[in-house]
Amino acid sequence: MVPLILIGAAVLGACLVFGYSSFVVGFVLMAAGALALITFMATPGMVRRPGEREVVIDERHYIGDHDDHRHYR
Repeated sequence: MVPLILIGAAVLGACLVFGYSSFVVGFVLMAAGALALITFMATPGMVRRPGEREVVIDERHYIGDHDDHRHYR
């Protein structure tokens, strides 16, 4: 709800400064949408809760004679 109020305030302020026209309203809404998209893309993908900070590391075991370190030293 708060972001909608802030977008409405930005549109109202732009209309008071630049005069009311469909161009001003559209431009301010487009700018607010671009700013919202940038903000959304900058947020982390997952919010970790307390106790979820453990990380599982894969342990791989290879079968056979694939020791490439002898060949590329």
